[in-house]
Amino acid sequence: MTGSLSLAPDERRVGFLVGAAVGAALAARTAGATDAPAVRAALADGVVPLAPPAGRRRAAVALADGLLEELLGGGVDLQRLSHRWVAWWREDGLDADAGLVEALAHLASFDAPLGEQGRSTAAALAATLPAALAVGSPRTMVAGTFHTARLLDPTPEGGLMAVAVVLAAGNFLQGRRDFIADVLGMLRANEASEALFGRVQAIARDPRRAPPPPRAGQADAIEVGCWALWHAHHRPRAIEVLEAMATTGGISPDAGAVLGGLLGARDGIATWPAAWIEGTGEDAVLRQAAALRAGG
Repeated sequence: MTGSLSLAPDERRVGFLVGAAVGAALAARTAGATDAPAVRAALADGVVPLAPPAGRRRAAVALADGLLEELLGGGVDLQRLSHRWVAWWREDGLDADAGLVEALAHLASFDAPLGEQGRSTAAALAATLPAALAVGSPRTMVAGTFHTARLLDPTPEGGLMAVAVVLAAGNFLQGRRDFIADVLGMLRANEASEALFGRVQAIARDPRRAPPPPRAGQADAIEVGCWALWHAHHRPRAIEVLEAMATTGGISPDAGAVLGGLLGARDGIATWPAAWIEGTGEDAVLRQAAALRAGG
C-alpha cells in the first residue's frame, strides 16, 4: 500500500485520536462475547459502539489521555504521568486487564515500574498511541514511547512493539502509508530479538493470511501490535476492518483502540458512520478538541 494521503493534518489528527476512542468502543460491544450466539446478541442493534457508563472512562482512552495531556502541556514527566494513571485506576479502572492492574498496583506501591518479571499488556500500546503526535521529533518520540510503555509493560519486546505502533501512526499522520521499513530499522537499531523482528517482517510478506484475532485477557502486546499493523498495512477499507473486529467478538478495547487509531490516522474518519462517532459519546468530543489543540 503506497502513496500519500490527501488529508489535511487536522483531519489526520482527528482521525487518529477519535478513531482510537471509536475502535475501543466498538470492540467493547463484543469484548465479552466468546461464541457466535453471544456475538449475535451483543450486535442485536447492529455494529455500534458501546459507550462507557456515565462518569467512567475505559483504560484504552483514559491512559492515552493522560499522556496526551502531558504532551499538550509541553513535555512528558513520567512520574507525573504514572500518578495520573494510578489515580484513574483507583477511582475507575474500567477495562483494566490483569497485566495493567499488576503494573499500576506496583506503581502505586513503589512509585516505580515492575521489573522484567511482570507480564505484557496491550494496554501499553493503547496508552502510548498519542506519542505519535511528536513525529516531528522522531528520536524523542521513539525514546519517549519506549520508556513510557515500560511503565505498564515491563518486557523489552512490549516496549519495542509500542514504538513500532507509534512509528506506524506517525507515518500515517505525515501522509505516508509505508511504515514497515521504518519499523524494521528501529527494531534492528534497538537490537530486538530475532523472534520479534521476524514477526514484524512477516507482516509485509503475507497479505492473505491475517494474524489470529487477539483474544481479550489472553493476547499480549506483541500479538495485538502485529494484528493491528497487519490490518493497517494490508486492508484498505477501514469500516469493513472495524466491523469485522466487532463481529469476531472477544477482542479487547485496548486492541480496538490501537486498530482504530491506526486506521483513523491513515484514512481520516469522515466516511465512518455518524452513529459510530456519536455512539462513542463524550470521548469522541473530547478527543476532537484535543486533536485541534495539538495542531496549534
